[in-house]
Amino acid sequence: MVIFFDIDGTIVDDETQIIPESAVRAVAKLRQNGHIPVVNTGRPYSHIDPRIRQMDFSAYICACGMEILLDGAWLTRQHPTAEVCRAVRDAVRQCHMQVVYEADEGMLFTDGQWSIHPSAQKEAKRMAAKGFTVRELDSLPEPKFMKLVNFETPESRREEYLRRTAPWFDCIDRITLLELVLKGCSKAGGMEILLNHLGVSQEDTLAIGDSTNDLPMFAAAKHTVCMGGGMEALKAQAEYITAPVLEDGIEKALMHFGLI
Repeated sequence: MVIFFDIDGTIVDDETQIIPESAVRAVAKLRQNGHIPVVNTGRPYSHIDPRIRQMDFSAYICACGMEILLDGAWLTRQHPTAEVCRAVRDAVRQCHMQVVYEADEGMLFTDGQWSIHPSAQKEAKRMAAKGFTVRELDSLPEPKFMKLVNFETPESRREEYLRRTAPWFDCIDRITLLELVLKGCSKAGGMEILLNHLGVSQEDTLAIGDSTNDLPMFAAAKHTVCMGGGMEALKAQAEYITAPVLEDGIEKALMHFGLI
């Protein structure tokens, strides 16, 4: 079976940033039992916590399907063009959005905005603590990024912003933020590409997540698990609700399905 794992709030506890030893142990046991554990995350591969990379995953679907890495080789990588990056940067500024740009070059911000929005500031500190580069977009010769996480302020012109970015990006509304991903890309699309490559049917899949951006992953999997601390909207779509991250939720879920 192929098991797809979200990272934030699923493998890593959101509040403490702890990865339980039980989760590390469970993923390793999956591979020992002949299953295929796969990370399926909104983060680009270059932004994945080094501790996750040290775990025994077979493949990575990253940036909501924009990147797929299997056994150390890329199956696909998609990036917006330089022209698109410039157009989106201008829309961010003119529509007064506060944005985190996710790029191979690091976690990027425009006009020092990260210091304004509390959620962006919190993520920046976490990334820096893990050794990732955190700097302003304008420090690059040209704006260059893969995808965006967007926060609103009272001055934001949301509808205009979404209209201007719609030719190139799909919007995932995560309630507290907007996530923009290259058009046509999704966690579900990445799953389909990987499963076709592996020759595995949808009947042999399990998805584990915690947030509404995992809904496409749930729709593409045969079996689904929501973490105990997950969003209610995802719990409503889950076949099984496991314990929270720090209460060995991953290990308990895999045991429930008889995979370890």
